Amino acid sequence: MKKYIDYLVPINNVCNQACNFCSAEYRMIWNKPIPLKSIFKQILEKDNYIQISGWEPLLNRDLFKILYFIRKNKKNCFIEFQTNGVLLLENNNLKKLEKFNIWLYNINYPCHIEKINDEIVWIKCTLKKREEAIKEIIKRWLNLRINIIVNTINYVYLWEIVEYINKNFKQLERIQFSFTKAMWAANKNDEVVPKYKDTKKYFIEALNKCKTYNIKADVDHIPMCYLWDFYKQHVDYKKKLLWEKWIYLEEKKYVEKCKNCDMRKYCSWYRKDYLEIYPEKIYE
Repeated sequence: MKKYIDYLVPINNVCNQACNFCSAEYRMIWNKPIPLKSIFKQILEKDNYIQISGWEPLLNRDLFKILYFIRKNKKNCFIEFQTNGVLLLENNNLKKLEKFNIWLYNINYPCHIEKINDEIVWIKCTLKKREEAIKEIIKRWLNLRINIIVNTINYVYLWEIVEYINKNFKQLERIQFSFTKAMWAANKNDEVVPKYKDTKKYFIEALNKCKTYNIKADVDHIPMCYLWDFYKQHVDYKKKLLWEKWIYLEEKKYVEKCKNCDMRKYCSWYRKDYLEIYPEKIYE
């Protein structure tokens, strides 16, 4: 059997936020630093794409040593750097990162409303720093994707967030809407994980706004049938076109609703952790 594809390389287990949706613990050991040897081993096992993650990777004192190792041993690989962006402009971090030719900066952006942002990340006064980092990345013409984790607190604001992004972050080309995984911080928590059906209308509104503003938009972790004509923008759809065995397939399963669905060929179905909160019999 072919090995499941997984690009993620978590490099630490500390963060400067405490997001209510955080699923990082899924791949880490609490309160134990990840040895460099272990990180280097993971890097060597990856193919031509590496996702540097954390919790917050900028808090790892060996970050630039790790990036140097990648460039030395994986010269032509693409590096995706996943961050909340709050520390990007401190200590010349962004300037230092540029030296390693980061292919994509993936920044978590909970909401454009400071009160909502603070409620989601549990730390006050982070929005301004996050937005300053986003503007600086755009100013430097670096490749950027804003990642919006869709949860019970922000899903009604999705189209407003797109409006705000279009107005304030000129030249931004890509947004990803990622439905909250019901894991670790959000484990079996319906106060964090909304029902798919409740978010459907807001997803469609936001995706229509992206289309209007010519912003490329991807969607992840929600079945394609909730996206109507936008199903081809689902991350799973694009992955399945490659006919590869991705690690995310282990996290999902068919439900009764999937049996006669026209999208079954490409959709990767319902998340198993979601079904622990909302059992199959109440998926509607």
